[in-house]
Amino acid sequence: MKLEYITIEQLAAVVSSKLQEYGVDSILVGGGCVSVYSKNRYQSYDLDYVTYEDMNKVKVALKELGFKRKGHHFEHKDCQYFIEFVAPPVSIGSEPVHDYEYHKTAFGTIKMLTPTDSIKDRLASYYYWNDYQSLDQAINIYEEIPNRINLTEIKRWSEKEGHLQKFQVFLKKIN
Repeated sequence: MKLEYITIEQLAAVVSSKLQEYGVDSILVGGGCVSVYSKNRYQSYDLDYVTYEDMNKVKVALKELGFKRKGHHFEHKDCQYFIEFVAPPVSIGSEPVHDYEYHKTAFGTIKMLTPTDSIKDRLASYYYWNDYQSLDQAINIYEEIPNRINLTEIKRWSEKEGHLQKFQVFLKKIN
């Protein structure tokens, strides 16, 4: 497979499968999830994973795919995307995440945030840092797959995080 022509979703599946092959349980979070769920209405150029595994195992697995460690991320000379590992635990705001999506593709299965948690993840950046690009990303996910989003859960979480007013902004923009 030529990595210069790979989509971010395909790469996430290939990387996830290779990590699994090496016994590395990993969860895709962040902008990569947005790209998958929004069908690239938002294009991320990195894949953020969370793992509790030893980074030496990660390094060996990714080396087999041709990725080399450069500081805190991994790069491939023929690939426009890079791979990062963020510190565990998987959490959104003050809440840990326990449920995941297992997104099946022709290239493998990606363990990732659910669509609802992916929206919460983007809204967290909007809530805490006034990041309007993240608000737009949350809207992109909702508009692409509204029937898979639990707005009641997002409202509950938003209230618990103390950002019900900003949640109302999100609601107005999706309606």
